[in-house]
Amino acid sequence: MSARSGAKGSAGALKDKWKMKKWFSIYSPKVFGEVSLGSTPAFDVSQTMGRKVETTLYDLTGDFSTVYVHLYFKVVRNEGERLFTEFAGHELSRDYVRSLVRRKSSKINKVVDITTKDGFTLRVKTLALTAYRVHREQATTIRKIMEDVVKKTAEGKTFDEFVQEMVFGNLANNIFNEAKKIAPLRKAEIEKSKVLFAPLIKEGKQTVESSAPGSG
Repeated sequence: MSARSGAKGSAGALKDKWKMKKWFSIYSPKVFGEVSLGSTPAFDVSQTMGRKVETTLYDLTGDFSTVYVHLYFKVVRNEGERLFTEFAGHELSRDYVRSLVRRKSSKINKVVDITTKDGFTLRVKTLALTAYRVHREQATTIRKIMEDVVKKTAEGKTFDEFVQEMVFGNLANNIFNEAKKIAPLRKAEIEKSKVLFAPLIKEGKQTVESSAPGSG
C-alpha cells in the first residue's frame, strides 16, 4: 500500500471515529439562568465531566456593559444529553482593568480566601482605585476593609448567593461605600475569583468533586 493510500485510510478511520461521538448540550448554572453555552462532543457522557467552559456575562444577560466580565464554568452533572455546569471562577478583562488605572492615583489590591456558609471555598481578588495617591496607612486600612466586607458577606451567604453578589456588582459596591470613608475612590471591583474547593455534588447521573479552573 502506498503512503498516499495509507494516509487516506488513516483519515477515513479518524472521520469514522469522529462520527461515533455524540454531541452534548451545555448549560450555565441555575443562578445564571441555565442559558445554553453551546455543545461538546464525546463518546460517552462520563468524558464530559469536569470540562471547562468560558463565556462572558454579556453572553448570558445581553447587557453589553458587562462584556468585560469573563466567566468560567465546569461541567458537574448531566440529565441525559444535557450537561449542567457550576461556577468555577471569573476574571475582568485586562484591557478593562488597565483602562481604570490613572496616573497620580493608587491601585489597591487584596486577595482573600473565604468559605461560604454551605462550605465552598473561593479565592477572591479585590481592587480599589483612588481619586489621588493615598498614604500607606490609608491603603492598609482600605485593604482591611476589603477583606472584612468579603469575608462577612461570604459567611452569611450560600455559594450561589455569594456568586451573585460578586459577579453582578453588589459586593464591589459595598466595598466602595465602606472604603470611600478612608479616601475618595473612583472605583471598586472584584477583579478575579477562583473556586478552590466545592463539597461533593450528588445530582443527576454523575458525582464529581468540583475544583478550580486552571487559571491562577
